Amino acid sequence: MNRREEILRILKEHKRPVKGAELGERVGVSRQTLVQDIAFLRKDGYRIVSTTHGYLLDDALPEAFQEVIGITHTPEQLRRELEILVAHHVSILDVMIEHPVYGKVRGELNIRTPKDIRRFLEKREKSNLPLFSEVTGGFHYHTLEADEPEYIEDALDSLVKAGYRIVRT
Repeated sequence: MNRREEILRILKEHKRPVKGAELGERVGVSRQTLVQDIAFLRKDGYRIVSTTHGYLLDDALPEAFQEVIGITHTPEQLRRELEILVAHHVSILDVMIEHPVYGKVRGELNIRTPKDIRRFLEKREKSNLPLFSEVTGGFHYHTLEADEPEYIEDALDSLVKAGYRIVRT
């Protein structure tokens, strides 16, 4: 069995994310080599998800519902947006904008818990860089994911009631 097959075997036997350091140690490679192997496996069609808790093979995840939405808000409303979504058991997988120079620009978020929100906001506070939404006057997109479509519906209703502008795509 080659190294990449071994990575897949380990990910298949775990239902929870496997930390990169543990995965690299188990297959005997550095973190950098592991990241390259994951990239090659993704290129080969394997859906490997990077979370704040490690790597997870997509088929180990329960079936989930996804929707891409557009939303407008100020930087000061960011925390509340994330809290509302997570409180409704909705994960925020990414953030995307249509950049005036570069076109579509996407960043992975993988925010699923209040702890993920806290970590993200701490990183944000330490950075001098603008939020994607600050480049576009507040408008951006998110890919949302939940176990039930009603969770997304309820979360979006709560966002609208809280004064956020939502665009369903």
